[in-house]
Amino acid sequence: MQARFLEPAEAEVEEAIAYFDRRLAGLGDRFEHEVEATVARITEYPRIGSPLTKRVRKFRVRKFKYNIVYVLEDNEIIIIAVAHHKKRPRYWRQRIPPKQ
Repeated sequence: MQARFLEPAEAEVEEAIAYFDRRLAGLGDRFEHEVEATVARITEYPRIGSPLTKRVRKFRVRKFKYNIVYVLEDNEIIIIAVAHHKKRPRYWRQRIPPKQ
């Protein structure tokens, strides 16, 4: 199964990388690596995430206070958010794609 980031989720990753790099050189790279590792794990085990709704799941990014929020479709994983634990809860709801 393949994973695809929605544009807003991709932007969240880029914003977080820039934020971490401003805090400490190389920390953004570590965050990016952990996000990639988390997505790889979700791709291998799509149901590993905790259910948030009937269709939406989340899985924690190791070493960072972020979750990958995703939807399982028939043949792909759609990543709808890379959300900080303290960010507005369920702000990503409007990103959930219509059921196919």
